[in-house]
Amino acid sequence: MDATVGESLDDQHLRIMLAEVADLTKAMREFLMTADRFVNFSGIIAVGALTIGGINHNHGKNWLVLVFAPYGLAMTFGYLIQVYTEVEKRAGYKKFLESKINHTMGRQALLESQINSHEDRNRRSVFLMQLINGFGFVTLAFLSGLETFHRYASGKHWGNIVVNFSTFNILGLGLITYMLIQAGLENWRASDRAYKRARSLYTSPVSPP
Repeated sequence: MDATVGESLDDQHLRIMLAEVADLTKAMREFLMTADRFVNFSGIIAVGALTIGGINHNHGKNWLVLVFAPYGLAMTFGYLIQVYTEVEKRAGYKKFLESKINHTMGRQALLESQINSHEDRNRRSVFLMQLINGFGFVTLAFLSGLETFHRYASGKHWGNIVVNFSTFNILGLGLITYMLIQAGLENWRASDRAYKRARSLYTSPVSPP
C-alpha cells in the first residue's frame, strides 16, 4: 500500500488492517456464494437415491444408485464443510483484526465479529439443520450397506473376514463417515484457531528476510 506523506506508522498500520478486513469480508462473501451453488446437489442426490435407488431399486441396476448415493452426498457435504471452514478461518482472523482496530481507535468502531459471533453462527437452528443432514446421510449409508449385504452374502475368505463387494462398501462407508466427522470438528475449531494464531503471530517478533 502507498504511504501518505507525513503519515505515521500507526496510521499506516491502521490503514493496512482496515484494508485487510475489507479483503477478508469480500473473500468470505465469495466463499458463501460458491457454497450456495452446491447446496442443491445434496437434495438432488437424496431425492434420486430414494426415488430411483429406493422405490425402483429392483429395476435393472437401479439399486446401484442407492449403494453409491452416500458417496456422492459425502463428497457434496465434504466440499461444503471445507468451504465453510475457510469462511470460519477468515472470520477468526477478522475478529482479531477488528479487536485491534477498535483498540487502536479507542472505540467500538467495528462490531460485525461481535454481532455475528461464533456462537451466533452456530445457533440452535443451524445445529438442528446439521442434525437433519447427518440423519439423512446416516440413513442412506445404512441402506447402502444393507443393500450390498443382502446381495453379497458370500465371497472369498481372508482369515475370518469375508471379502466381497459388501465388505468394501462397508469399509468405504466407514471411511467417508470418518472424513465427514473430522471435517466437522475442523470446522468447529477453525475460527478459534485462526484467532489465536493471528494473536500469537501479531505479538511475535518479525524475523529478518
